[in-house]
Amino acid sequence: MKALLTIIVPAYNVEKYIADCLNSLIHQSQMNHKIVIVNDGSTDKTEEICLEFKKNNEDLITYVYQENKGLGGARNTGMRYVDTPFLCFLDSDDWLNNRFVECFSKMIENTDELPELVFTLPWVFDTVTRRVMEWKDKDLYDQIFDSKSGDSRVITNTRNNPELYALEVNACRKIYKTDFLKKQDFQFPLKLKWEDVPGHFQLLHEANTCMALPEIGFFYRINQGGQITSGGGASRLDMIPIFKQLLDVQKKFDFNLIERAYVLRVIIDFSMWSVDVTNQQYIGKLLEELHELYQTFPQKDISYYLTNISKNKKKEKRFIDALCGKEYGNLADYRVRKKAIEKHVNGKKNIIKGGIQCICDHGFSYTLVLMCRKFFSVINKNRMEMNK
Repeated sequence: MKALLTIIVPAYNVEKYIADCLNSLIHQSQMNHKIVIVNDGSTDKTEEICLEFKKNNEDLITYVYQENKGLGGARNTGMRYVDTPFLCFLDSDDWLNNRFVECFSKMIENTDELPELVFTLPWVFDTVTRRVMEWKDKDLYDQIFDSKSGDSRVITNTRNNPELYALEVNACRKIYKTDFLKKQDFQFPLKLKWEDVPGHFQLLHEANTCMALPEIGFFYRINQGGQITSGGGASRLDMIPIFKQLLDVQKKFDFNLIERAYVLRVIIDFSMWSVDVTNQQYIGKLLEELHELYQTFPQKDISYYLTNISKNKKKEKRFIDALCGKEYGNLADYRVRKKAIEKHVNGKKNIIKGGIQCICDHGFSYTLVLMCRKFFSVINKNRMEMNK
């Protein structure tokens, strides 16, 4: 039987997790797939582990070694080895549901028109607490695709379904029709973090048919250290060229007002988060670049976003106004930023309320871990301010 799906696994210094990832691929309930591993210049035992899996699964696994090109470059290399109708990506510290291939194969068997994009729903595994949690947009996912029914709604015009743009950006949570990617001449940006953001919007805009797996797709590991979403160093500045590429996509494909508003949603959300976590060495440069970028946003787009899409209109408007103002550089000071943007009233009451809600949602142990992290984060920030 000709394989239906190729799973591309970029790998870089993941000796602790790569075996779990590959075991989930070679022990699927239905073997209707191929595996392409791209070792992106690892310096630990990643290659040794991958070659052992390759040795025992010659017909299933293609192994490629390259000098380091970053996650985007590794994914681009993997796509060159695909000869199946569909492909997907799996990060080497995550792992698949053992029914993933079977579930996808059955969906395609019962579909008249092959979808260009198939969304999957990950679950989150916290390495610290060992807890498995629902992905944060699960309710929206179920609502859009009616996935609780056990089937999947077929969306035949993504441009008329802008709620799709609200789903979390993640290259690994979609299965792609190979010919569709070739037609788009699709490539990930090289040597940049958040490399999946521009492509997420381009492919959603261009897709004619979109579906979703009704079962869990994969398990997404957090809090293991080394993730691109952790740390506040120079990589935060990668956000600027990614934002510019996203705006280029928006212009090239002539996004409508609603689509442009969802582009703003991602940019504002990422910006606010990054400003809070970027360290003092790079925060000034980040604010300067964001200030310049935000000046280019049409007021019409900002107004539409704040009125129709924003979940925290007042806070985000204050952030935009502060970032566009002459004194934007003062936002580098944590205390100024809090006063200008947060403007918390009854802060203690909000903390208590949030703590109780977290215990209800995730349990006491998980909440305690978060509280400890927050406590030490505040101490470190205060220490930094005192040392200025």
